[in-house]
Parts: sequence; structure tokens; C-alpha cells
Amino acid sequence: MLFPYRDETPSASFPFITLVLIAINATLFILLPKMGGLEAIADKFGFTARLMIDKPYVLLSSILLHASLWHLVSNMWFLWLFGDNIEDRFGRMPYLVLFILAGVAGNFTHAIFSLFQSNVPVIGASGAVAGIMGAYLIRFPNAKIRCVFLIIFYPIFIKIRAIWFIGFWMVLEFFSAILGTSSHVAHWAHIGGFIFGAVWAFGRRDKAPFPRGAWGRRH
Repeated sequence: MLFPYRDETPSASFPFITLVLIAINATLFILLPKMGGLEAIADKFGFTARLMIDKPYVLLSSILLHASLWHLVSNMWFLWLFGDNIEDRFGRMPYLVLFILAGVAGNFTHAIFSLFQSNVPVIGASGAVAGIMGAYLIRFPNAKIRCVFLIIFYPIFIKIRAIWFIGFWMVLEFFSAILGTSSHVAHWAHIGGFIFGAVWAFGRRDKAPFPRGAWGRRH
């Protein structure tokens, strides 16, 4: 098992939006039982092509919900690992826009490859987080990711460049989507979000599209 625990790319600003997103996702997960439980909430706020037509807000609400603690923790960990640098590099408001649009792009990609026929609600920030990872790959391809590789109970600590770590993850997602190895995971949403984030970051070339102010100032 390979687990990334930090990157070596320093940030010059406080990751405010990243922490807010993590807090929102965690809070909604904690409140799920009080809101009627996962199944009821997923049916109402999860993404399907049918619900998208009747309730356009599911494009956003579905990004903020998670099916399990592991689903939440894994998404938020990767958001924390890669998001702070993207927020720092492009500014807070553009970073938030990237997160939302990558999630929406992931939902649309899933709908396209399911031929708009799937009635199983899609929830989770995976597509949005994949967009952040795509942006990170474009902006920091040679950044070193510190990982721990567990051989039974023996840890081996290694460093892997982002282009290899994220690139290998993307290849696995692609083959998983093609082969349909995990029917409960929306792999096409991950791929769609990733591609959107990569294109978005390539087009920005390190420049935030909004003036740096309270939302994007470097400290």
C-alpha cells in the first residue's frame, strides 16, 4: 500500500479556501444522520442526469456529500495535500472556481459515459479533487511527493515526483473506467475532473484571472 503524506512544495499563503472546503464536507458528513441518512440525502442531492434537469443544484450539492468516512477522509486528504499549492499559486477565488467547475465537469463526464441512463446518484468531491490534482500536475510536475510504502507492517519511506505519482493514478483510473472494475466508483467523473483541471491550469500559466486582494493576496 502506497500512502502520500506530504509534498515538498512550499506555500506562501494560508490555505483558507482549502480548509473551508474540508470543513464544509466534514460537517455535512457528520450531519447526514440528522438530515435523514445517506440514502435519502443521496436521492435528493446526489447527481443523476434526470435530477440534473429537474434540480440543477445537484451539480454542486453532490460534490459536497460523501458515502463513508473513508470516502470523505481520502478525498479531503488529497485536497489538503495538493490544494494548498494550487490555492497559493492561482489565488483563492480562482481556486474555488476550479474546485466547483472540476466537480461539475466530472459529473457531466460520468453522465456522458453512462449515456445519461444511470439512476444511481453520484456523490463525492472526487471529481473536484481530481481537478486540483490535474492542475497540480501541470504546475508542479517535478514536485516531490513523500510517501510511505507498507510491506505488511514494515514502512518504507520514498519520494516520488508528482508526474509519476499523479500520472500513475490517472492511468489506473482510466483502466478502471474502461474495464468497469469498480461499479460503485464513478471513475469517469475522476477522469473528467482531472482533464478539466489540467486544461484550466495550463491556460492560466500561473496568473490569477482576478486581481489579488482579500481573496488572493500572498502573505
